[in-house]
Amino acid sequence: MVLQMNEQSKIEDPRNYGPEVVNDLRNLLTVGVSSRRDPRRENFYEVESGENTFYIHISPVNGDVMLLGKWLSSQKDLCIPAAHLAA
Repeated sequence: MVLQMNEQSKIEDPRNYGPEVVNDLRNLLTVGVSSRRDPRRENFYEVESGENTFYIHISPVNGDVMLLGKWLSSQKDLCIPAAHLAA
């Protein structure tokens, strides 16, 4: 599913990720971005950029976006195999 927001929509940042993260999300949503709908929650989505995944809620009333979470898209690549750890 491709999500795209209009210019009048706001992005709320209740967890204080900061203006740079909000602008990154805004840029993605302005041009349109692939997303995955949360199967357990209505109007909640995961949006992936090259390096980050955003978890958002889109208001069905006014189309405003609430940024609820952000993490590295490739966190599995950050895991260090146990063989490389030293005690």
